[in-house]
Amino acid sequence: MIKATLLKPLDGDPEGSEREFEKTDFDRLEAMGAVRRAGPREDGPTIAEYVAAGYYAANYPPEGYASRSTPEEIEAAIASEGKGSKKAAPAVRNKAAPPVANKSAIAAEA
Repeated sequence: MIKATLLKPLDGDPEGSEREFEKTDFDRLEAMGAVRRAGPREDGPTIAEYVAAGYYAANYPPEGYASRSTPEEIEAAIASEGKGSKKAAPAVRNKAAPPVANKSAIAAEA
């Protein structure tokens, strides 16, 4: 069952009411713009998946999602991030790249 908030009146219930629907009914009503999921989603990433995707642990869980990790796991991820686990890659110039040919370069040659 999926808990949903009505965006339109339905079966005598006013807009803004919360109801529970089977997944198939929810999907159909959501496609019609009649409902939206109520509360945080339960299918979000774990802290390890979130950090592996390149996000900062301090911003976990993503907006609209419930946490799937324990407070201890989150604290450990934030602590390891504070020790410099993420480093910026240095900028490297590609020496083998051909020179850029744009209008100003062509005019300078003429």
